[in-house]
Amino acid sequence: MDIKERQKRILEIINTKKTVTNKELLHLLFISEATLRRDLTELDQKGLIERTHGGASMIESSNMESSILIRSQKNVKEKKVIAQRCLDFIKNNDAIFIDSSSTVGYMLPLLSNLKDLTFITNGINNALVLSNSLLKFSLHITPGVYNANTSSVLGIDTIDYIKNYHCNISIFSCGGISEYGITEANHEQSTIKREMLKRSKIHILLADHTKFNKIFMSQTCDFDQIDILITDQMPTKEYITLLEQNDCQLVIA
Repeated sequence: MDIKERQKRILEIINTKKTVTNKELLHLLFISEATLRRDLTELDQKGLIERTHGGASMIESSNMESSILIRSQKNVKEKKVIAQRCLDFIKNNDAIFIDSSSTVGYMLPLLSNLKDLTFITNGINNALVLSNSLLKFSLHITPGVYNANTSSVLGIDTIDYIKNYHCNISIFSCGGISEYGITEANHEQSTIKREMLKRSKIHILLADHTKFNKIFMSQTCDFDQIDILITDQMPTKEYITLLEQNDCQLVIA
């Protein structure tokens, strides 16, 4: 199998499985680790796939949101570190908007030492995480149309419900961070997050380093609407300048 045929086969496997480990690819292709590493690097540089820890995944289009299953398996170590650092900004009796993101989901079980927290969320998976925790909390789940791909509820009923509340904090993640601000693949998700931001005092964005330099279809907010950005690696000078200009606190977990 020559390089072109081999890389075509790799793309076929990744497009079918959406996300795949190096071990699976080695088993299916009968090639060496060095050859696979070179192929994945080349495909990643061409923008045809996205490298993940120990594997690769299909590139997300600018208007297609990846499933909660895929997102929850990506960059787990980085997300857990970011989630741990977010605890510094939460205290007893806080009322908190949380989205359906997997990064926020990793934070929720860590809040067990706090009391009398109130959560409002459109994330079914994150609501389940809370229900299985030892946390003393009040939970409000928004109504709306269930989206199985992201384990969340969306729609006008969701937005109308959020308008009934005001919280201390909004904690959310995103699809991408670029010079244009914070974006999502799904317009409804962006709209819900914007409503949460409007109705909270402190806005905390949790985003690992892979979110930088990505632009998706729907604008969630600009940098001046974020109070705290928690990430796992120091971003480039351009982003540091943007954050400073917009009085956004950068926290490296």
